[in-house]
Amino acid sequence: MNCLYYNDTISFLEEYENNDNFSSILTDSYRKLYNSIPDIHLINSWKGSIEYIHGIIKDLVDKKGISLEYIIPASGERADAILIGMNDNKPSIEIIEMKGWRKFNRYDNQYFVYADNKREIDPVYQVLNYEGKIRFSVNNINNYKIDSLALLYNINGPDKPHDKLYYKNNRNCLINKIREDICPGFNEKYAHEFINSGYVQNKNLFDAVRLYYNDIMNGAMSALAANGYGLYSEQLGPYMDIIDNLVNNGTGNYIIHGGPGSGKTLMAINLLLRSESLNKTSVLAYRNNRMVASLRKIMDNIKHGLSVLIKFYSTGRPGNPGIAEDDFINNQNTKFDIAIFDEAQRMTINNIKNAGNIARISVFFYDDSQILGKNEEGTRDNFIKYLDNPVEINLKGIYRNGSEYRDFVNEFLSGRYPERPEYYDLRYFDNINDMIKCLKNRVQSRKKAALVASFTEARGDIKNPNSIENIRIGHPLKSGLDIYKNSNLTIKWLMDPRKDYAPFWVDGISNNLDKCASVYGSQGFESDYTGVIWGRDLVWRNNKWTPGDNCEDFEIKRLFYKARDGDLNSFNNVINLLINRYRILLTRGISGTYIFCEDRETGDHIKNIIKNSMNGEN
Repeated sequence: MNCLYYNDTISFLEEYENNDNFSSILTDSYRKLYNSIPDIHLINSWKGSIEYIHGIIKDLVDKKGISLEYIIPASGERADAILIGMNDNKPSIEIIEMKGWRKFNRYDNQYFVYADNKREIDPVYQVLNYEGKIRFSVNNINNYKIDSLALLYNINGPDKPHDKLYYKNNRNCLINKIREDICPGFNEKYAHEFINSGYVQNKNLFDAVRLYYNDIMNGAMSALAANGYGLYSEQLGPYMDIIDNLVNNGTGNYIIHGGPGSGKTLMAINLLLRSESLNKTSVLAYRNNRMVASLRKIMDNIKHGLSVLIKFYSTGRPGNPGIAEDDFINNQNTKFDIAIFDEAQRMTINNIKNAGNIARISVFFYDDSQILGKNEEGTRDNFIKYLDNPVEINLKGIYRNGSEYRDFVNEFLSGRYPERPEYYDLRYFDNINDMIKCLKNRVQSRKKAALVASFTEARGDIKNPNSIENIRIGHPLKSGLDIYKNSNLTIKWLMDPRKDYAPFWVDGISNNLDKCASVYGSQGFESDYTGVIWGRDLVWRNNKWTPGDNCEDFEIKRLFYKARDGDLNSFNNVINLLINRYRILLTRGISGTYIFCEDRETGDHIKNIIKNSMNGEN
């Protein structure tokens, strides 16, 4: 259930009035859900807010549903209270964010306020963000009418509420608003449906950048929040700290860790475009040439010349170095105001040292569980060691496909048998044609689909488009694998970073399902549904993961075959690197991942895990 407490309002009133310590009910729920005890500040806030909402509900008279501490799917953030009713025969919800502050003053921007002598996120922005996230990330929400408000229940303010903000003395206005939004009527079926709804994401990163470019440039976070793409509180605080530091001509290094789908790239683009609008010299840098090509296309489509802000931090080419390489540093006379490095786990130590000196402010987004090669050294320890006093930030939310699915993938890749989250469409196919047919059905339903594949069977040949090395699925294959002999399929690798990847991921050419991307062409990208071709590099034998029969991945190929020959150190290293690859491939799908495996025993293992977890047997 997506909350610490749910009931109808009549039962809630009875339970509250007959329980001298109602907060103990929330404490027990919190302990069960998070395996920890809430701190005293949270418990005290429950006492004040629940007492106030109890008084409001008594005056509403008619029956509603009520949820306390509703967990926004895939974010971990919680709305204090949600009332559930009807409006014009439609199910309706009222999201209420309650603050027990004793002092309150507006800050000099639209995101923060001064409350009880410290900076806090503006509750109006907070509730707008909840409303937007629920509107665009909760399954089956399209039929619901959604409204929201913020309440300062200990502070008197203007006689009339303004911009969703209600004060203690606005009690009658508050009751009238709730009556208008969710009265009359209550349908228990809709209430249960909402409370138990899972996560779904209807937009992707590239759509967001194109749709909300002007809002991002102008720092209009409230507009972004209302449309489901506001920064969460864990992102907004660091974002504003960095922007404030930039505006005040400060200096510093920031290292920001986040798992797959935690919003790192969206936050990086927000920082870049906002910095540019402030007339600061800014740059967003990658090692990934596919991501650079795609972002440059997006930027130029938005505004000609904007693509100049997207750079490489490492190219390995002395004649055309990245901005974190020696040849660039040695010829750079001035510093950037801000340099942002995404996918910074792929940096070398030398890149890290240079990047910390290329700008007044350097920001590193990284996930060391996505390291792909032995020369990639962007780990927390190395950032701490080689940067001057870095500010450390950890993004815990998972916004692409949900924390439950992330946990499932991590458990599964660790060799365990986890329970699959019900909201996520995870399937295994014995026949690749069946998988592609299912993906085509998703495309017909106006969803984006993409094929991704492990780097096996063919290495690719960018110089010769007709080379057999470019065929990843079909017959014949360079490796000799013949499982596609009667499939009538010929699916080739994406090859040219400048020509292939932007159309594939940005323009939706992936929907044709006649090309596939390797892990290097998948990292940082996403689609509604992803078909994963699991190759013969990582296989399941004797209840553990082990190197299989084939690997064409240039980063680990030598290590792979040394591991197969019995070198223990190589074995451990290559297994970790292969697991990182599959973690990336399995988390590209926003709403679903479909798997076909080229190794039968491994496929049976994956199929059994999915089947058993669907039946609740594990």
